[in-house]
Amino acid sequence: MTNDKLRKNKVILMYGRFPEFFEDGVRPLDIPTCNPSNDGNWMGWTKKELEKKNYEVHAPQVTKVWEAPYSEWKKVIDEIGVDENTTLVGLSAGGAAVTRYISEGKIAIKKLILIAPARFTAEDNDPLSTSDEFYDFEIDDSVRKQIKNGTTIFYDTADPVVKPIHVQMYKEQLNAKVVTAEEYGHFSFIIPTFPPLLNEILANYDE
Repeated sequence: MTNDKLRKNKVILMYGRFPEFFEDGVRPLDIPTCNPSNDGNWMGWTKKELEKKNYEVHAPQVTKVWEAPYSEWKKVIDEIGVDENTTLVGLSAGGAAVTRYISEGKIAIKKLILIAPARFTAEDNDPLSTSDEFYDFEIDDSVRKQIKNGTTIFYDTADPVVKPIHVQMYKEQLNAKVVTAEEYGHFSFIIPTFPPLLNEILANYDE
């Protein structure tokens, strides 16, 4: 058995940004299911299902994610470690973060999966003070060669947040496969499971 086969399969699930308070004044941090590791939401469920198969899975939290600069996201990923046997999964702003991470770091990975990916250019109407710093980056032409099994994008055409042009930008830059996921919206953690994501991850590893 080769060293690659002996190395444990690793998956990092990065959630997106959310406001410090919801409209009703409730803090998302006070809601257990807003935790990306909680198996009551689709991200935590995916983590649990992969761990049953002995995968090493991380669903980290970024301190003050609603306003954190990219450096805080990078620090979290650095602490986990990324190698050629890692699948990176990013939701919304998390998709931008993981893409920027491998692009700027010239890091080879197993697979990149973007779910309702946020743009990678800043927009004037973004209320976050760190948006310019967070979103303005380039996807190097060599990035697609760093992703052994390519990029898959899950996207609901009825998503109220992500625009088709955002998906198209990633598709063109990364030569990505786009999978339409109906009735998922912006993939809220209200959704308990996401089998297509689990299947996409499992399909890229030898059992």
